[in-house]
Amino acid sequence: MFKPTWYDEGKTKKIALAVSQTVVKGNALKWASGYLAVASTGAYQDVKYVALEDVTTSSVQNTKCLVVPVRDVRFIADCDAVVSIVDRGTYADMATKATINPDASTYDDFYIDEIVGTAETSTQVIGFFTQLGS
Repeated sequence: MFKPTWYDEGKTKKIALAVSQTVVKGNALKWASGYLAVASTGAYQDVKYVALEDVTTSSVQNTKCLVVPVRDVRFIADCDAVVSIVDRGTYADMATKATINPDASTYDDFYIDEIVGTAETSTQVIGFFTQLGS
């Protein structure tokens, strides 16, 4: 889950989701053909929003979802593995729509600047989504 910790006040809005989406509060979202869709793994995800509610769309309807833009917002992010001290100050790739992989930096979707808790036992970090063209 990605949880905004700074600057989310007053930035929320409802945006239509692509069809056939299962969105859980805290999921990372990206643009896909004019609608928001859950981010994943693989090529650079260019995450633009994080969901603030659970929404499931049908195969024919573009339901709106309450979201917060990620630009200039710091997030506590869940990781798919334990975080090491050497992960601070590095980039990480998306592991799933709700987690990052602190051990992968091919696409650099998220910048880690702090560890939540103790290195080598914690599975959460604090940082920012990277943004193309920013």
